[in-house]
Amino acid sequence: MSVLPQKYFVEKIAGDLVEVQVLIPPGASPATYSLSPSQMKDLSDSQAWLRIGKIGFENAWYEKIEQGNPNLEFFDTSDSAKWIYGVEEVHGDHVHQHGVDPHIWMSPDEVVKIAELTFQALASLFPENAQAFEGNFEAFRSEIEALDRDLTAKFDRLENRKFLIFHPALTYFARDYNLVQVPMEVEGKEPSPKYMSELVKHSREDNIHVVFIQKEFDLENAQQMAMELDGEVVQIDPLSEQWETQIREIADKIVAALE
Repeated sequence: MSVLPQKYFVEKIAGDLVEVQVLIPPGASPATYSLSPSQMKDLSDSQAWLRIGKIGFENAWYEKIEQGNPNLEFFDTSDSAKWIYGVEEVHGDHVHQHGVDPHIWMSPDEVVKIAELTFQALASLFPENAQAFEGNFEAFRSEIEALDRDLTAKFDRLENRKFLIFHPALTYFARDYNLVQVPMEVEGKEPSPKYMSELVKHSREDNIHVVFIQKEFDLENAQQMAMELDGEVVQIDPLSEQWETQIREIADKIVAALE
């Protein structure tokens, strides 16, 4: 696995029938993390790597991992994803799309697709357990669908639907529930003074007083913004292993900020 939420998905489907190793440890950035020599060694003992899609870590390390582990099987659990791209630029008769948002695991709708591809990968690797995996996958899908219904009801009652966040990790979550994510970070870069000034102005107009930030990021810019808005910084953990618990906590925190 690449990120901790995947461990939750695999264990929901496989239980204790497989051993799971997560390459990116708690508190590390999926955009910039580098594997240690001991992790490269551990990979040589693994049967497969289940990728999450388009995070920087996977793009940077895919070829090295493949070359160092010729017997390792690769599965991309993002193959069914409906990706969200960055800003488009038109050049003559063609369009350039800048950057794809990688945080598909923050969307219950996308996680159903991730879970199905995870089940298929596990059934391919361990066909003797395929029936058990299928039953567990169907149960997990029902849990995700129940979660989605709960969150839909929670957000449907909101009038204000715009929230401010340092790093835009909730793009797919916002799409699922018709929310508007306003990021402080722009294309992976810290905000300029001019952008910060405009953001303060618009946030005041939109009555925004909470700045969300992931726990692995420096709080300084978020705290500065919160002071300008006479508000507060609220930490979230999109990379938590306890995926459903964290999704519900994030939903509750957004609702509290917007009500």
